[in-house]
Amino acid sequence: MELLKLIKNRISSEWKKTFNENVDILNGITRDQDQKIDVTNKRIDNVVLHSGGDSPNEIVDARVNNKGETFDTLEDRLLNAENAHDLDIELANKQISDNKDQLSQLNEVVRMLYNAAGSNIAIYVSKERGSDVAGDGTQEKPFRTIQTAVNQIPLINRSNTTIFIEDGTYLEDVRISNCSAAVIHIRSIQNVDSLDIKTNIMPVKVRSIGFIYCQGYFNLYGLELVDQVNVENTFTTKMSIVCEQGGYLSVNRCGFRENTKSFDHNALYVGGNGQMSVYNCMFVNQNVMAKANLMADLNFQSPNGLGNSIGVISSTATVRTSNLSSVAATPTKTEGNGLIITKGTVL
Repeated sequence: MELLKLIKNRISSEWKKTFNENVDILNGITRDQDQKIDVTNKRIDNVVLHSGGDSPNEIVDARVNNKGETFDTLEDRLLNAENAHDLDIELANKQISDNKDQLSQLNEVVRMLYNAAGSNIAIYVSKERGSDVAGDGTQEKPFRTIQTAVNQIPLINRSNTTIFIEDGTYLEDVRISNCSAAVIHIRSIQNVDSLDIKTNIMPVKVRSIGFIYCQGYFNLYGLELVDQVNVENTFTTKMSIVCEQGGYLSVNRCGFRENTKSFDHNALYVGGNGQMSVYNCMFVNQNVMAKANLMADLNFQSPNGLGNSIGVISSTATVRTSNLSSVAATPTKTEGNGLIITKGTVL
């Protein structure tokens, strides 16, 4: 808009009006220029110089970030970027810390699942002074039940583990399942080698023990099997000691004296690809002393006993045994493709 010219010579209200209008125009122009100067100054505050090699220096506006967001000042943009960076660092540090915690937990699980090879682990059980809550399995603070002690064994265990049981009656159906172990002993804390198995009740009394889908060497020693009428059924049959689908189980100096002739019961059972050897045990009035089933292998040497109905049953399995005619009414029985060998003779 241009300024108005004063055409007439007289000084009048018309001249005053024209003068004032010109003043207003100048004021408007001044304000507009002030705003432009302010914007220009702000933009000057937000520029960086880049050398373009042989090209002239270029003024580059730095208020726009890589997302196309525009900030009032370069300082605002830089602060925004730095704050976002600090937040990212904080989140990254937290993630690193969380990962460390998870790795620590994973290492603990691995340690529990796969214990140190070749080490010896002793776990103690006491009916009288043990506790499954306050106990830790040491001799000073034993567990109260055998099952709780068994539950401490890692599922993958390369250690030699022994569960020492103090004298007492443990009415438990102890089960060890899906365990891959080097050696597991479950035994009386006493040495019973000097006790005559024929006349002495073993000091640790337990209802039943089963190794199900396990791998490794297992040993039971100095146990008396009791309360057989209440044993938990395995495959619809009551069994005192079971080794099913894997592992090698040695049964040494154990007593089977409760009368089981009136119900379906096996004192010993080994099935699938399991193996079992029996030494220096006593069997009295048992329905079936031992049964091997479906490709299992049973070594049943020189058992002691009297009044038993059936000695051993081989049901599509292999049994090696001595003459059982003095300990069972029916010494041996085969089912399917069962094989029974005694002193090199196939029965």
